[in-house]
Amino acid sequence: MKTLVKTIAALALAITVNFGAAAQDEDHENNDYTHVSSKRHNMFSRKDFGLYLGLNNYESKTLPELDNINSRYVALNWRKNHRLITGNNVDVALGTGFEFAWNNFMLKDNIVLKNQPNGATFIDAKESLSKSKLVVTNFNIPLMLQFGFKESRWKLGLGAYGGARIDSYMKTVGENGKKRTHGAYNLNKFHYGLAAELGRNNFAFFARYEKTPMFQDNNPINGNSISFGIRL
Repeated sequence: MKTLVKTIAALALAITVNFGAAAQDEDHENNDYTHVSSKRHNMFSRKDFGLYLGLNNYESKTLPELDNINSRYVALNWRKNHRLITGNNVDVALGTGFEFAWNNFMLKDNIVLKNQPNGATFIDAKESLSKSKLVVTNFNIPLMLQFGFKESRWKLGLGAYGGARIDSYMKTVGENGKKRTHGAYNLNKFHYGLAAELGRNNFAFFARYEKTPMFQDNNPINGNSISFGIRL
């Protein structure tokens, strides 16, 4: 009887010790897994939507001065992130997708854009205007190489975009009321440019420079558009 009790007690002790050791090993493995998982978490979601809000300007010696504060840039961007590298410190993803962008060029002077025999140019409006702006609507396909720095949580994107103009018009508000005149105005149909973004989480600063001139090469006035602002 005493031998049986001793045997049962020994078995119970052995089971308890083994169970405790197994539990510790499991906790250790879980902690290691969690540690690895946290390191291997990719900063870039598979898909995201971005709203660009900013200002427009252009690099030119022939185009008129703009009302910079009211020359606004707006774009709706749908992006798919292809995860290339998920590292311990840095993630890398290639962003592709499409967007619709509106470039508003608010003119400071009392002028309008008109088609002339030698191309489109700005002429006197012949009436007092409280608003005169050129609006260009584009469909773009951006391509962005993105880097995510895990310690600081900052994201950097460098890339390019190409697209096509889908609409353009002059909008004026003056003594004779509101007018909206659609036309090609000798603007380039297709364009491409360079882009950069820097931010954290769902907020970023962006800048874009269009390498293609706004107007066709034979136009008497021309320049390259610049956009900058924030992406939400």
